[in-house]
Amino acid sequence: MRDQGTEETSSMTEETSSPTRRRVIKAGVAVGTGVGAAAVVGSPASADVGDPVILGAVNHGSGSETLLIGGSASGPTLSLRGAPGWSALWLNKATDENLPQEIATGSLALTSRDDMVIGGKGGAKAYVNTSRWANRTMAVAPQRILDTRAISTYSTNILAGSAGVTSGKLNAGKIIHLTVKNVPPALAEKATAAYVNITVAGTVSAGVLTAYSSSIAKPQTSSLNWWGPNQILSNLVEVQLGSYNGNGLAFAIHVNAAASVIVDVSGLILSRPGTY
Repeated sequence: MRDQGTEETSSMTEETSSPTRRRVIKAGVAVGTGVGAAAVVGSPASADVGDPVILGAVNHGSGSETLLIGGSASGPTLSLRGAPGWSALWLNKATDENLPQEIATGSLALTSRDDMVIGGKGGAKAYVNTSRWANRTMAVAPQRILDTRAISTYSTNILAGSAGVTSGKLNAGKIIHLTVKNVPPALAEKATAAYVNITVAGTVSAGVLTAYSSSIAKPQTSSLNWWGPNQILSNLVEVQLGSYNGNGLAFAIHVNAAASVIVDVSGLILSRPGTY
């Protein structure tokens, strides 16, 4: 669809019988662009066979293009409106090997992994990931959710594992499951991960602490190490949140040597970022 002011009129009536130009665009219909795009308002629009875009049908440009020229903030060149309950624009997924090495600046594509691809400067592909980078990282007022030296004070943040704490220490080989649901706005805005400052104190021997999502088995990794007795050490950890016995926003802490454990939350990664 070339919007040059003379090729298509605002009245949206028949233009020409040429098989290479759009035949009839019925009034009240929004025209979509690109392979796999579809938008229908009222009755479907149609075009001559061979036109780059035919709504309601599978389209293959075969090297041709649809160019839109003009428009403004109040009167856009292209406006898509879907039928109630339907998206105005659908992008069919394409595997990475079917995407060209370079795509034109401003082009859009959707990969099989649900990542959107935008043609960047010089034809470089820029990926808009729909997971980690679609979220919002937010600093929060530091809030202590655990101190095993005064464990009863933090009972509302403990989902399981209190029995593994004696004499103010999480015992060797024990796991404690915590939730950040009481740290605003984790619950309202669906936190997916948290930044936690983890401290060990009163160590009795060398040891390793591991922080991890409550939804997975304990990994063979380390979040904090210490090498002897009577040490105080801390580390800032980004930990994924999961679920424990149906309770969300949860993560676990395991130690392989007894130590007092203190956990402070200083940031959240939110999947529904709003105003807070």
